[in-house]
Amino acid sequence: GIYCNTSNYRKALALSQEIRVGLGAPVIFGGPHVTIRPLEVLNNDSVDYVVIGEGEITVVELLGVLNKKLPGLELGDVKGIGFKKDGKAVINPGRELIKNLDSIAFPARRLVPMDKYKPSPNQYKRLPMTTMMVSRGCSFNCTFCNSEAIWTRRYRIRSVQNVIQEIKQLIRDYGIKSIDFWDDVWGLNKEWIDEFCDTVLRERLDLTWFCDCRVDTVEKETLKKMKKAGCQCIFYGIESLDQETLAAINKRITLEKINNAFRWTREAGIEIRANFILGLPTETPEKVKKMLKVICKLNPDYVKFNMLTPYPETVLYNQIKEGKWGVMVDESYDKLTGYFATFLPFGYKSLAELEKIKKYAYRKFYFRLGYILPKLLSVRGLEDLKRFTRGALALLSI
Repeated sequence: GIYCNTSNYRKALALSQEIRVGLGAPVIFGGPHVTIRPLEVLNNDSVDYVVIGEGEITVVELLGVLNKKLPGLELGDVKGIGFKKDGKAVINPGRELIKNLDSIAFPARRLVPMDKYKPSPNQYKRLPMTTMMVSRGCSFNCTFCNSEAIWTRRYRIRSVQNVIQEIKQLIRDYGIKSIDFWDDVWGLNKEWIDEFCDTVLRERLDLTWFCDCRVDTVEKETLKKMKKAGCQCIFYGIESLDQETLAAINKRITLEKINNAFRWTREAGIEIRANFILGLPTETPEKVKKMLKVICKLNPDYVKFNMLTPYPETVLYNQIKEGKWGVMVDESYDKLTGYFATFLPFGYKSLAELEKIKKYAYRKFYFRLGYILPKLLSVRGLEDLKRFTRGALALLSI
């Protein structure tokens, strides 16, 4: 079984070919790229089956049929798969979403070397740390995101009891001290956040945690409670500070909401990580330079500048294919990572100009006295010094 997103598709195929030659075992592909382009994946000789969408139930049924453990059930009966019949690709009807996420077993972390996974410098306060997901789906529809194609816009969340049970297991079995929640958007349900924070405090769990939120879903008092319950940092997907650009990608946030969220988060004592995307529709180098002045004034603790990646089958990708916003210069899957310039907006002269503005953005924000001095003064031990050193070296390599 091989997980496949768009950027690792070619490498995943190379791996599947080695498996077929070396082991002769059937190969099953699953993941985001499979879900949006199942036929493309299945038409490779080294791929025998594809699992489309959520795989927890589907792959168990598929393996049951292959191992003849489910009498009366055939490949054509398994929802959410694709397979080959007489040399032709067959895609079965899709499987409905899992209603109760609590029914899914916790990840079998015992099967992987947990100590081999190293977090980025700005993704932890204490070690050891790990990642978790407590929800699936996002009820928003930014045009550059393909979450809707994978999970739909229906938001589902695990019960607080189920999440706390997994956290306790992580602390007991692995000594975990920090968790980074990797949900598409964390905490859309305020009642859930209240119950989660109250339980963490009542159980006196020794835990620090990070999460990803939208600026238009956080509230001042809720942020204070999150801090008490161990929240150390929130990653906000801002993308841009230009209202025209935000409207073009259907982000549905305003500069006022950004300012409020940053102020409330800082007042609560929670660090702010902010994500921006360069090369967006309607963007120009002049807009970025103007935006950077505001970013430096807002002064989040960390920023990340991704390159716009028009992923296949997103609304944005289809708009570009229709001639809107700019031109796709390079559609090589290996380049669709967020780190490379592959799309040229009408506001830029060349991809080289876009790459240059990315370097300018990083250096403009991080290499200023107003950022460096407070960070040096905040060092409280060797671990902090290691994190900042790793981060500085990473920035110098950009």
